[in-house]
Amino acid sequence: MNYQGAMMATMTPRREALKLYRDIFRLTRRFTHKNERGDMWRDVLRDSARSDFERCRAETDPEAIARLLVMGRDFMNQIFEKLTAAQHHKDLPSTPPPPVYIT
Repeated sequence: MNYQGAMMATMTPRREALKLYRDIFRLTRRFTHKNERGDMWRDVLRDSARSDFERCRAETDPEAIARLLVMGRDFMNQIFEKLTAAQHHKDLPSTPPPPVYIT
């Protein structure tokens, strides 16, 4: 297990959720283009993440919380990979990427 994996294993669910939320916000900085309605994708994704986190805020079952965190991290990793591939193929305008730490 690497250092980040060991660190994630010792985090409380609350801290892990907060880290995931911050990582999602960091990743959305890279979405500088607009959707078909003229809204910035960055804002659309942030609003969606915020509403998802708020909807699950009252969850108390440890297994459900763990499952939500794993699904959230998995989804974020998939989006990161698709964004990286699209920028590699120059489908999206390239901007200097901020540091994104995906664990």
